[in-house]
Amino acid sequence: MSVDPLTITDACTACGACLLTCPEHALRPAPGRPRVVAEACTSCGECVEICPRDAIDLLR
Repeated sequence: MSVDPLTITDACTACGACLLTCPEHALRPAPGRPRVVAEACTSCGECVEICPRDAIDLLR
């Protein structure tokens, strides 16, 4: 079982900016907030940078 490299907090408003930004398409739409596909995430941090609510934490 893989560990999610990202945590999406309750501050997420599901605006979709991270979905459009992720070069690996590791974030998928889901009810409430995006879901992380851990196997696809490369921890590049682009979603963290684009999030207008600072709702994404990258675990390094």
